[in-house]
Amino acid sequence: MAERQQAVEMARATENAVTTRRRSDRIALELPIEVGGSDARGVDFFEPGRTVVVSRHGAKIFFHRVLPPNQEVTILCKTTGQEAAARIVGQVQKLENGYYYGVAFLDDAANPWEIEFPELTESERAAARVLLECAACHARKVTYLESSEAEVFEANRRLSLKCVRCGDTTVWRPALVSDQGSTELPAAGAERASDVHLRTRDERSESRVRLRMDACLRHPQFGEEVVETTDICRGGFGFTSRKHYDVGTLMEAAVPYLPHQGSIFCAIRIIHCQKTPEGRFVCGAAYLRP
Repeated sequence: MAERQQAVEMARATENAVTTRRRSDRIALELPIEVGGSDARGVDFFEPGRTVVVSRHGAKIFFHRVLPPNQEVTILCKTTGQEAAARIVGQVQKLENGYYYGVAFLDDAANPWEIEFPELTESERAAARVLLECAACHARKVTYLESSEAEVFEANRRLSLKCVRCGDTTVWRPALVSDQGSTELPAAGAERASDVHLRTRDERSESRVRLRMDACLRHPQFGEEVVETTDICRGGFGFTSRKHYDVGTLMEAAVPYLPHQGSIFCAIRIIHCQKTPEGRFVCGAAYLRP
């Protein structure tokens, strides 16, 4: 009986971890930061750390000091040079050399990452989500892709999109981030959209597209698995896996999965899973509405 109750509680914790209401997308992105504040003795500190996940309203960070919940700190993003006041929401995990914390900005207008986040209501049309960077001005934004756009992106690793800062249609690529958090772009970073023959948003048609691309599945209990999609559409995607996932399992997924380039994870539900004669599993996942 106790084991059954423990399993129920674990299932509830898993569901809460995956489906907790969010105000913006979460980007798995490691950026160097410096955290400033005062310790329990009133001694000021300003020491290095790093982000693990960033969002419009805060982040998950790694820092070596013990920080109590609700402590106010300053987060300086060394990539952009911008800082924001934040509070420690709580400790997520303890390691031998430090701690993972959730932090929330005190000012809703704060944006030390200098990333443009769309409203979550717009995500209902998304078949894929990518963090892109303008090749001309280096502006960064979370971009929702319909299935046809995702197909073009997977083939070219770039799209032609309207840039508000440039006031023109420019080429956008995945936002590459080095270990030091500095932007790495080809020398021809100022090329215009007219220099590259790409399909634009005006040329799209929404449908299910057979498309192979890397995706990353993340589950609080089962860990992470990189899989390959078989098709994508606005409502979700199909994929093949080495693992069996029960129908109804709640997880997070990044489609496409771009290591070191800001993969964007969102909530999904497994809607079918069938074993093939080769011993693999063909699965389907549906995006959960925000």
